[in-house]
Amino acid sequence: MPGKITVALTSWEHAGLLAKNRGRWRIVPTSIWWTIWKERNSRCFESIENSMRQIKLNCILLLCFWCNQLLLNDPVSIIDVLDSL
Repeated sequence: MPGKITVALTSWEHAGLLAKNRGRWRIVPTSIWWTIWKERNSRCFESIENSMRQIKLNCILLLCFWCNQLLLNDPVSIIDVLDSL
């Protein structure tokens, strides 16, 4: 596991060289970190704890939302987004 965020992102970028859609690939780490941050806040400040399954689903849904809103501006399905990575 990388000790620094910059190393993790560089590693992620190299791993995605063959991704079908590099734009989508590049926002995956941010969607993971944002989902974890939101879960942390939910647990710390609202005493609400989601299951691991729900956390993963939240991350995938956020990724799809961001792909549709920020990158593509056209609707695609969750399957399309995941298949393009």
